[in-house]
Amino acid sequence: MLERGGEMSGMTTPADARATEATSGPAALPLVLLADENDVSRERRARQLHARGFRVTVARTGFEAIVKASCQLPDLIVVALRQDTAETVELLATCPSTAHIPVVRITQGRSVPVRVLSDLRHAQAR
Repeated sequence: MLERGGEMSGMTTPADARATEATSGPAALPLVLLADENDVSRERRARQLHARGFRVTVARTGFEAIVKASCQLPDLIVVALRQDTAETVELLATCPSTAHIPVVRITQGRSVPVRVLSDLRHAQAR
């Protein structure tokens, strides 16, 4: 069951702070919400996305991902959670404010597929 984890109000890592700061970049750049509970992979994936020219905001739990997606309305949501993945994706798909946002589920240790990022960039150019 998806619960309100205490992690939302917890300490943020320097990588989380940099990723969150990236959301204030130029509005023309696509915003990617990265939901990943593993600090190391979250930081690596955020760097990858930022290096490819995306604004990045991060979430450490499914609950945090749902809240941020509803408030920030990213262009893409990348979910790499071990717990609550199916429930998080289902709630994102059924929520009227987030149902239109593409969601990509990736497993631990995998990078965000370049094809997905390329498709997002092309969609933004239109």
